[in-house]
Amino acid sequence: MTLEQLAKQGRRKEILTTAFTINESICRARNENLKRSFVDCEHIKNRNELVATRNGVGYINDSAAHSLSATWFSLENNTNPTVWITIAGDADYEEMIPVVREHVKAIICVGGDAGQVRDSLGYLVRNDVTSADSMEEAVRMAAQKSVPGYNVIFSPGCGANDEVINKMAKAFVKIVKE
Repeated sequence: MTLEQLAKQGRRKEILTTAFTINESICRARNENLKRSFVDCEHIKNRNELVATRNGVGYINDSAAHSLSATWFSLENNTNPTVWITIAGDADYEEMIPVVREHVKAIICVGGDAGQVRDSLGYLVRNDVTSADSMEEAVRMAAQKSVPGYNVIFSPGCGANDEVINKMAKAFVKIVKE
């Protein structure tokens, strides 16, 4: 065996040992610790920000949640019944089923066809999946579907264009604060 081959074997062993150590650490981590690491978002702008409370309903801007996984953690961390404002998209919503079943009372899709969301999650919210052409319409609809103690959360849950999401987030905040 040459010195170069020995060095390559040592590097491979180092990488495998590192991977094994990381894997063991993850396996020992408790679900609660992992959950806390994902939902501790106070330092991230537009992540679970309480914009205002109106008529006993909390309005939360979670526009930094650009994936369904991020939205899942936001909804899971939310203990109040929720009206979820999202951006309509063609995604696999299967991972959302448990959290929608537990926390979400209505879903409003902005800017597109709500068909995919309705087909995947509609039965969980008594077919209360609706479409809105604008954020103003979505907030108005959410206010009608909410009662004191509810939260309305804008969490896109999709990889839409950042510019579009930022525009919607600004509109959400402005409308809620009016």
